[in-house]
Amino acid sequence: MLSLSPVTITLPELLQLGTRAKGFSFHAKSSIAVHSGQHLSRLMGRGMEFAETRRYLPGDDIRTIDWRVTARTGKAHTKLFSAEKERQVYICVDLRRPMFFATQGVFKSVQAAILAGTLAWHAVHEGDRIGGLLFTDEQTKEFRPTRGKRGALPFLQALAEMSNFSEAKKRAEKASTMDDAFHRLRTLVRPGSTVFILSDFRRPAAKMNETLYQIARHCDVVLGLIYDPLEEKLPNNCMLPVTNGATELEVNTAHSKSLEKYGLRFCERQQTLKSLSNHRHIQLFTCSTQDDCLQVLRG
Repeated sequence: MLSLSPVTITLPELLQLGTRAKGFSFHAKSSIAVHSGQHLSRLMGRGMEFAETRRYLPGDDIRTIDWRVTARTGKAHTKLFSAEKERQVYICVDLRRPMFFATQGVFKSVQAAILAGTLAWHAVHEGDRIGGLLFTDEQTKEFRPTRGKRGALPFLQALAEMSNFSEAKKRAEKASTMDDAFHRLRTLVRPGSTVFILSDFRRPAAKMNETLYQIARHCDVVLGLIYDPLEEKLPNNCMLPVTNGATELEVNTAHSKSLEKYGLRFCERQQTLKSLSNHRHIQLFTCSTQDDCLQVLRG
């Protein structure tokens, strides 16, 4: 794991990820739905272009039947497609206030930045175009797909700036900006792309499922759930000190019903994402604030 500040990450540190991102094969897996049988498509969402038409053979996908040629010849023909050499990769990162939190390891925002940086550099090494979207409680910033370092560097610079903890403390926390962010993401991505969404998925967008299904109709979607171990389960029978950087208070974890209700919230969040990952073009992986991001991506 990189040696860095637990609360913020800098542009030089994101640039160092370029070396770590070389020579590894990305594989998204779901630690929540291990037995779902879901796998990323072999081409990782590469766009497809028409190559030729040939006679239909038993076992061919009926959705690729070339109806014009079939009607003209009176015999069933199917379209063949080849993968485009260049893929578009979009990386969407949630940098709202709840992401600036951790009790162990690094802030969720830092983990998200490391994951996003590693994915961006991996796309550079693969010769893909890099686009993305970063959103906070107050703003959303888009990046149109651009090849190589010309695409990665502006994205990484903005990522370092927007994930700065000292700046995040000044932001006003709002009910949710995820709806707007996901709507803009849907209009930004192009068919055949791979879309990564890195978030703790707290205060989810009201139309999150609907929007993700719409994106997954034409793209491969990979959801990265980032969480702190304390969000999953509170320790029993103790006074737990917490702070937002300005105010401190203690949480009493001696009440079993409160603990159960607390744990249920995280389970519900998991279940929502698990249901989404049952879609053939939506994948899920989880990353705690203690995990080595590269190992998580390698699966």
